[in-house]
Amino acid sequence: MPGHDDQAADRLVYVPVGIDRFRAQMIAAACRAEGLRVELLTADESGVDPIMGRIQGFRLLVRSADLARVQAIVERAGT
Repeated sequence: MPGHDDQAADRLVYVPVGIDRFRAQMIAAACRAEGLRVELLTADESGVDPIMGRIQGFRLLVRSADLARVQAIVERAGT
């Protein structure tokens, strides 16, 4: 089926990056520096309610085709 592989590669997946906002932002920046499109998802009202970040943690939203590269960056960051 034409386009099926493209659709699978464009599927979005979550990558957990821990409970530290600064570290999560640094990981997102490292991904972007390597040309990866990522979106940092937070549950802490942009730092206003830090308890929610600790409860739910932070995640990156990435294309499934980029998952291995993003996970490698997360592992290098020690998360």
